[in-house]
Amino acid sequence: MALLQPIVKDKLYVKGFDLIRPIAAFSVVWIHGCETNLWTKKLNGLNEYAVPVFIAISFFLFASQVAGGRLQSFNEMASARFKRLMIPFFIWTLIYLGIRYAKSVYMKEPFELSPVQMFLFKGSSYQLWYLPNLFYLFLIFFPFLKVAGQNVRKANLTLMTVVIIALVIIFSNNAGVQQADWFTKHLRLYFVPSLVSASIGMLYYLNYNTIKSRYDRTAQILVPILAGLLFIAQYFKPHLFVSFLFIGVLFAWVLYQVKVENRFMKRLSDNSMGIYLVHGIFLEGIKTGLGIAKHPVSGFLPTVLVIIVAYLLSFATSDIMSRNSTLRKYFMGN
Repeated sequence: MALLQPIVKDKLYVKGFDLIRPIAAFSVVWIHGCETNLWTKKLNGLNEYAVPVFIAISFFLFASQVAGGRLQSFNEMASARFKRLMIPFFIWTLIYLGIRYAKSVYMKEPFELSPVQMFLFKGSSYQLWYLPNLFYLFLIFFPFLKVAGQNVRKANLTLMTVVIIALVIIFSNNAGVQQADWFTKHLRLYFVPSLVSASIGMLYYLNYNTIKSRYDRTAQILVPILAGLLFIAQYFKPHLFVSFLFIGVLFAWVLYQVKVENRFMKRLSDNSMGIYLVHGIFLEGIKTGLGIAKHPVSGFLPTVLVIIVAYLLSFATSDIMSRNSTLRKYFMGN
């Protein structure tokens, strides 16, 4: 049996993450802005990888801090992650809640509020669930990562078991999920898939040196081709399992082959979390404004244009706010 290489102890800077994050952020905006046209909705399958790849990247970096020995204290980790994830979550939940209430009054639409669901799990806008979900996953996996480096083989087996169990849950009784209570639905649709994404990131970190030692010329040729085929496969088979396969292959290309450095892409990457948090305001604002003006968004090109404009405005807003350390920390999650 081939020997596993020791885990990486030095801090890793992965240039490929600066390429993937801005693209994934655009995919998130597309997911939430595509519903006004049939073709943009059909293309939406290509974007299913977006949030899972963010989670995988987060856990690759988290594993490098914990298993790499640079983050030792659970309390220190929990406090830092709470400030970085949960405080922005609470702030943006209140902001989006105010917008939702104002819209409901103006449009004479019903307004419902579930405090536990909103302030502990999902937030008041479709994208905010990601923040508490990530925070809870960090709390769960910290003790595991503290000891994972001592026996990588057992750690691999543990994570693969988590992946298999999560996939069994994902594939089982999907029709019944929509009839379940909100908490069960949240676990099935958000938390359980996140276990797979997080495991992909951690597996790649724990086996970084082992994979690198075997990543030969053949792999450099085949991996990008396979990643491209799996990306396209998402269109024909839009299912989380296909997206997980794509991310699993994409990660190898990103870690071991992407060497591109671009200042603008780095800025986009640094603001990817800000784009993620802010874009709902611009998407809903543009659509609501055009609807009030009797020019509702419809058609392929107008829908794509709204998505692009919302993405660029979100980037500009995040970039400007991030220049202030307080706003960057508590609003942008950076």
